[in-house]
Amino acid sequence: MIYDALLAPQERPLSLRDIKRALLTYDKVIVVDPSDRDLMPSNAFMSVVMGVPLFGVDIGPVRPMYKVVGYDDAFQMVMDACRTAEIQGVLEVCSTYLKQDPGFMTIGSVDTGGYPLNLGFVFGLYRTIASNQAFLRSAVASATDLALDLPQDEISSICRADGGINDEPPLPLLDPVSPDAESDVRLTQIARGRLGAFIKYVGYCEAKNLVPVLPSEVYGSVAAHMLSNARDALAAASDEPFWGNRNRVLELCHEEFLMDECLDELSIPEVLRLRTKAWGKQAEARERLFEGVFLLAEEASKRADFEAQARNLIEGYRKSSDELIRERAKLGLEIKCDLGIAALSGGVTLAGLMSQLQSPVASVGLTLAAGGIWALEKTKSYLPALKELQAGEKEMKRGAGFALHDFYSRLPRKA
Repeated sequence: MIYDALLAPQERPLSLRDIKRALLTYDKVIVVDPSDRDLMPSNAFMSVVMGVPLFGVDIGPVRPMYKVVGYDDAFQMVMDACRTAEIQGVLEVCSTYLKQDPGFMTIGSVDTGGYPLNLGFVFGLYRTIASNQAFLRSAVASATDLALDLPQDEISSICRADGGINDEPPLPLLDPVSPDAESDVRLTQIARGRLGAFIKYVGYCEAKNLVPVLPSEVYGSVAAHMLSNARDALAAASDEPFWGNRNRVLELCHEEFLMDECLDELSIPEVLRLRTKAWGKQAEARERLFEGVFLLAEEASKRADFEAQARNLIEGYRKSSDELIRERAKLGLEIKCDLGIAALSGGVTLAGLMSQLQSPVASVGLTLAAGGIWALEKTKSYLPALKELQAGEKEMKRGAGFALHDFYSRLPRKA
């Protein structure tokens, strides 16, 4: 199968280039409605804090991702230019949940509007990583992020998920990184919004069997830090074959590149005409590769056997990609695939990135859990929690089957 994908939003609206890239990679592309900004439904917040669904009422922003001034109009202009893709059903605007009307209230239950994630897990994970300075720092770059034209009234408003809750203190501010305290408060708000969005949209993709496409300039360092922690968690459990084998799949590297200036010259109808049989065959071969390496990681008893068999799979995939590379030669398409990061870093201009590196693991949810909660403390104290995941793995949906990869750590950050 060729996967569907969700383009995770950021403070600036998606560009036509973003959508064209995704349409050349995935079967169907989902973009997020501009009104979908909060970490979770506002009317569910009090029930999450109390631990029981006593009532539901809109209490204002929980933890939004902020949007630049004029975001909605710019978003609509891009979507108007993509009308052909919408008509063909390969591009869709969606929300992670349906919002209730202001003032809507329920007693004894909470209508979450179809929100597919465990509210308690999402809230706990957000509070955990937003309390961690390394995660906060990973989510912002001072110079570029301070220049974002964000509505002052929104970014200075109180967000419920950030304050003191029960016996827990308010979430900390980002350690000083700017000459003035006001800038540090602003960067903290931006970082929190991105961390919340990262959790929600990656989790949503896991629940809906979508591939999360994450803009590297916003989510890249967060993803790299999350994966580094997840790898530490699995490495600490490496005395158990179950986790040692799963750590192997993080070594499969896969990247696709093309020249942005060539892509910009294409209209949306021209992009759609490039979704050919050769493209479909290559995408199916890519999925077979990921499935195969995932199974090898479970079954190969020796590391040498895993590496040898994985390289055979990779070689077959490369041959399956040749026709598509020839077909898209004018776009400068390059496909890199191998075991180990060093094999992918030479001679490729990262500015021409087509999509984020894709690599399989048990589930994105597993990576989030291991990387977000138990690996913050680099000890073996989280092994009991990993054992719980192991026991329940068969019940966990594999989802899109893509892990976060430290590919992001190689992307140049904007100044």
